[in-house]
Amino acid sequence: MRWDILRSELANDPLGRGYATMSDEQVAASLNNPDRLIVQSTMVTAKGLMALLDPATAAAILDKLEAAASSNSTVKWILSFMQGSAEGVDLGHPNTRAQIDALAAAGVLSADEASLLKALADNLVSRAEELGLPEIKPWMVAHARGS
Repeated sequence: MRWDILRSELANDPLGRGYATMSDEQVAASLNNPDRLIVQSTMVTAKGLMALLDPATAAAILDKLEAAASSNSTVKWILSFMQGSAEGVDLGHPNTRAQIDALAAAGVLSADEASLLKALADNLVSRAEELGLPEIKPWMVAHARGS
């Protein structure tokens, strides 16, 4: 257990959760609640996209990317990573997410399709998980507070 991290979180309350006015039980519940959206590295191939999304939606996205590849070098390379023997493309990488946004802005993908793709790398975690802490128990909060 990283007591220094928990103590710092409680003392500084960087997200303004109001730990100081909460009971140990309330703090533990707040820290364990999966309410933090983080973007994670998520490698996806064309095959994986078909498995993760509705197949018709995935096929429509892949068809649109394939059509755009002939006039867009970036899309051509993205598709090559998704279709070849490579690991795929990282939907959590900032550059990939920016490219998805650019494709939506250019009308290659719809806003909904872009959101679907980016959501594959989105993950809800608790504040404890975000801080690299285990599930927090009320006694841990009491200990960190020096009670």
